[in-house]
Amino acid sequence: MLTQAIKHAGHIVSPHSTIILFPIDGALNRLPGDYSAMGNRDATCVLNIAASWENVEDDQANIEWARAAWRDMRRFSTGGTYINFLTEEEGDERIHAAYGRNYDRLAEIKTKWDPANLFRVNKNIAPRVL
Repeated sequence: MLTQAIKHAGHIVSPHSTIILFPIDGALNRLPGDYSAMGNRDATCVLNIAASWENVEDDQANIEWARAAWRDMRRFSTGGTYINFLTEEEGDERIHAAYGRNYDRLAEIKTKWDPANLFRVNKNIAPRVL
Protein backbone atom coordinates (compact mmCIF):
# COMPACT_ATOMS: atom_id res chain seq x y z
CA MET A 1 0.00 0.00 0.00
CA LEU A 2 2.78 2.43 0.87
CA THR A 3 4.35 2.04 -2.58
CA GLN A 4 1.04 2.88 -4.25
CA ALA A 5 0.47 5.88 -1.97
CA ILE A 6 3.94 7.21 -2.81
CA LYS A 7 3.26 6.68 -6.53
CA HIS A 8 0.06 8.74 -6.40
CA ALA A 9 1.65 11.39 -4.17
CA GLY A 10 4.22 11.83 -6.93
CA HIS A 11 1.41 12.75 -9.34
CA ILE A 12 -0.35 15.32 -7.14
CA VAL A 13 -1.62 18.12 -9.35
CA SER A 14 -1.93 20.89 -6.74
CA PRO A 15 0.48 21.86 -3.95
CA HIS A 16 -2.58 22.00 -1.67
CA SER A 17 -3.38 18.28 -2.08
CA THR A 18 -2.06 15.38 -0.07
CA ILE A 19 -2.18 11.69 0.71
CA ILE A 20 -2.00 10.95 4.42
CA LEU A 21 -1.74 7.59 6.17
CA PHE A 22 -2.67 7.63 9.85
CA PRO A 23 -1.57 4.50 11.74
CA ILE A 24 -4.37 3.43 14.09
CA ASP A 25 -3.56 -0.13 15.00
CA GLY A 26 -3.08 -1.01 18.62
CA ALA A 27 -5.60 -0.26 21.37
CA LEU A 28 -8.36 0.45 18.85
CA ASN A 29 -8.02 -3.05 17.43
CA ARG A 30 -8.01 -4.78 20.83
CA LEU A 31 -11.55 -3.68 21.66
CA PRO A 32 -14.55 -5.67 20.39
CA GLY A 33 -16.39 -4.31 17.36
CA ASP A 34 -19.49 -3.40 19.38
CA TYR A 35 -17.56 -1.59 22.15
CA SER A 36 -18.64 1.82 20.83
CA ALA A 37 -20.14 3.43 17.74
CA MET A 38 -16.69 3.55 16.15
CA GLY A 39 -16.66 1.00 13.36
CA ASN A 40 -13.84 -0.62 11.41
CA ARG A 41 -11.81 -1.83 14.36
CA ASP A 42 -10.01 -4.19 12.00
CA ALA A 43 -8.28 -1.31 10.18
CA THR A 44 -4.58 -0.71 10.80
CA CYS A 45 -4.44 2.75 9.22
CA VAL A 46 -6.62 5.51 7.83
CA LEU A 47 -6.00 6.64 4.26
CA ASN A 48 -6.94 10.25 3.54
CA ILE A 49 -6.70 11.41 -0.06
CA ALA A 50 -7.37 15.15 0.04
CA ALA A 51 -7.55 17.18 -3.16
CA SER A 52 -7.59 20.95 -2.82
CA TRP A 53 -6.85 23.67 -5.35
CA GLU A 54 -7.48 27.33 -6.03
CA ASN A 55 -8.64 27.80 -9.63
CA VAL A 56 -11.86 26.50 -11.16
CA GLU A 57 -10.06 25.67 -14.39
CA ASP A 58 -8.09 23.07 -12.43
CA ASP A 59 -11.21 21.21 -11.26
CA GLN A 60 -11.08 18.35 -13.74
CA ALA A 61 -7.38 17.55 -13.28
CA ASN A 62 -7.55 17.60 -9.48
CA ILE A 63 -10.78 15.64 -9.21
CA GLU A 64 -9.45 13.02 -11.60
CA TRP A 65 -6.19 12.74 -9.63
CA ALA A 66 -8.09 12.11 -6.38
CA ARG A 67 -10.48 9.62 -7.99
CA ALA A 68 -7.64 7.74 -9.71
CA ALA A 69 -5.70 7.52 -6.44
CA TRP A 70 -8.78 6.18 -4.64
CA ARG A 71 -9.62 3.69 -7.40
CA ASP A 72 -6.11 2.29 -7.09
CA MET A 73 -5.86 2.41 -3.28
CA ARG A 74 -9.35 1.06 -2.57
CA ARG A 75 -8.13 -2.54 -2.90
CA PHE A 76 -6.24 -2.07 0.38
CA SER A 77 -9.36 -0.85 2.17
CA THR A 78 -11.50 -2.71 4.69
CA GLY A 79 -14.48 -1.14 2.92
CA GLY A 80 -15.10 1.13 5.88
CA THR A 81 -14.59 4.85 6.23
CA TYR A 82 -14.08 7.49 8.90
CA ILE A 83 -17.29 9.48 9.34
CA ASN A 84 -15.55 12.88 9.53
CA PHE A 85 -13.90 12.38 6.14
CA LEU A 86 -17.19 12.01 4.27
CA THR A 87 -18.14 14.77 1.87
CA GLU A 88 -21.60 16.20 1.25
CA GLU A 89 -22.19 14.17 -1.91
CA GLU A 90 -21.57 10.85 -0.13
CA GLY A 91 -24.77 9.28 1.07
CA ASP A 92 -26.22 6.57 3.22
CA GLU A 93 -24.04 3.77 1.85
CA ARG A 94 -20.88 5.49 3.07
CA ILE A 95 -22.46 6.30 6.45
CA HIS A 96 -23.20 2.58 6.80
CA ALA A 97 -19.56 1.89 5.91
CA ALA A 98 -18.38 4.21 8.68
CA TYR A 99 -20.35 2.48 11.43
CA GLY A 100 -20.34 -1.06 10.05
CA ARG A 101 -22.30 -3.56 12.12
CA ASN A 102 -22.99 -0.83 14.70
CA TYR A 103 -25.25 1.11 12.32
CA ASP A 104 -28.42 -0.83 13.16
CA ARG A 105 -27.91 -0.33 16.91
CA LEU A 106 -27.34 3.40 16.36
CA ALA A 107 -30.51 3.62 14.25
CA GLU A 108 -32.47 2.03 17.10
CA ILE A 109 -31.07 4.60 19.54
CA LYS A 110 -31.87 7.41 17.11
CA THR A 111 -35.43 6.14 16.78
CA LYS A 112 -35.86 6.15 20.54
CA TRP A 113 -34.24 9.50 21.36
CA ASP A 114 -34.74 11.56 18.18
CA PRO A 115 -37.72 10.09 16.28
CA ALA A 116 -38.43 13.44 14.57
CA ASN A 117 -34.81 13.52 13.31
CA LEU A 118 -34.17 16.98 14.77
CA PHE A 119 -30.40 16.35 14.82
CA ARG A 120 -29.93 15.70 11.11
CA VAL A 121 -27.46 18.33 9.88
CA ASN A 122 -24.48 15.99 10.20
CA LYS A 123 -23.84 12.69 8.44
CA ASN A 124 -27.21 11.52 9.62
CA ILE A 125 -28.33 8.18 10.96
CA ALA A 126 -32.03 8.33 10.21
CA PRO A 127 -34.52 7.03 12.75
CA ARG A 128 -36.42 3.91 11.79
CA VAL A 129 -39.89 4.41 10.42
CA LEU A 130 -42.29 2.82 12.90
